[in-house]
Amino acid sequence: MSQPDAIDYDDLPGSGDDPSAVPTWYGGVVFTILFLFSVFFLVFLADSEQVSKFDQSIQAESRWLKEVKSHQEQQLESYSWTDAENNRVSIPLEQGREKVLKRFGPSGQE
Repeated sequence: MSQPDAIDYDDLPGSGDDPSAVPTWYGGVVFTILFLFSVFFLVFLADSEQVSKFDQSIQAESRWLKEVKSHQEQQLESYSWTDAENNRVSIPLEQGREKVLKRFGPSGQE
């Protein structure tokens, strides 16, 4: 049996490349995935902080709106002077409606 010609491994294509190319490539892929995950996570945290600030501003506005609404309801449901010099008084809305309907009737004619 004859021995095959000795193969010179230095002459093969790619033989001069880094022998640890595959582990380096996998390491690069893992690093890229971890980097993208970290960026996504940081963006998510920043958005959640903005949402919490927005929720707090809505709660503050809702307190202000409640105060305005209670003031408006008080004006609609209580008596108050509109023009004291001319003896004009504001009366509750429902009571005013009833008086107008009694005076002018449902058709709106006197």
